[in-house]
Amino acid sequence: MHEIMKNKLTLILKKEIVLKELKSYTWVFGGSVLLAIAYVIFIIPHNIVPGGVLGLSIVANKLTGLSIGLLALLVNIPLLLWGTKVLGLKTGIKTAFSMVLVSFYIDVFSALLKNRIYVEDALVSSIFGGVIIGLAVSIVMNAGATTGGNDILVRILATKIKLPYNQLILIIDGIVIFFGILVFEDFTMAAYSIIAIIAISKTIEYYMKKSLKNMTLLVFSSKNLLIQESILENKKHTDGILKLIHYENNGKLILITRNTKKLETVRDMIYKIDPTATITVLESNNELS
Repeated sequence: MHEIMKNKLTLILKKEIVLKELKSYTWVFGGSVLLAIAYVIFIIPHNIVPGGVLGLSIVANKLTGLSIGLLALLVNIPLLLWGTKVLGLKTGIKTAFSMVLVSFYIDVFSALLKNRIYVEDALVSSIFGGVIIGLAVSIVMNAGATTGGNDILVRILATKIKLPYNQLILIIDGIVIFFGILVFEDFTMAAYSIIAIIAISKTIEYYMKKSLKNMTLLVFSSKNLLIQESILENKKHTDGILKLIHYENNGKLILITRNTKKLETVRDMIYKIDPTATITVLESNNELS
């Protein structure tokens, strides 16, 4: 009887994991399509070069005549293969999914709309485009992926060059804008590109800060001691845990994790040890002490 109940709980858990992954991929899909739309409507028609791989692809499109989506994919694929160890397999697969979608839909929408200018004012276009791109990137990141390109390159460079993440992004974006000035021979474009980059980064920063909230986990399991040992031994994967509060005799383990991404990591780790564990999640205001 106990074995039957255990198997049922395991099947329910597997179903929940599959549904969670489907939901995650749905968000990645939505964010990627929104990103493509923002580029095609607001950025590409004005030759704005907002850094990153897509900005570089806009410049390369002018030189080669190849489609922007195809060029972005040609740059992104080797970067992804190079950076899989940095991203991890799960994030790498979702990132590949996002990259293909973005490239595909940029080319599809570009072909359909034929680079028609919908917003005449380039300044307004760069601001609106930047905000929508920032929102789209935040959606993809919250789903556990990246949009590829810049993010992968910066993560790789961060392991080689001892500079802060933000500074490396600025350096790469600056180089891309410089190429844009040379190719389009337009200094005004550089100003609009910088405005778009600021709008993108500020929007991402806003939504990322919103996602950084402490969550308290109440774990009920007969294997809580094993779970506690696993968490303490795997600091690389559990660095989002602010505090391991205590383990009670009644089988309750109390943890605090920093944000929803780390929450999923901890959940997966707990369920690997005990598929029948019960986890209750509460929003918390606890601070690291």
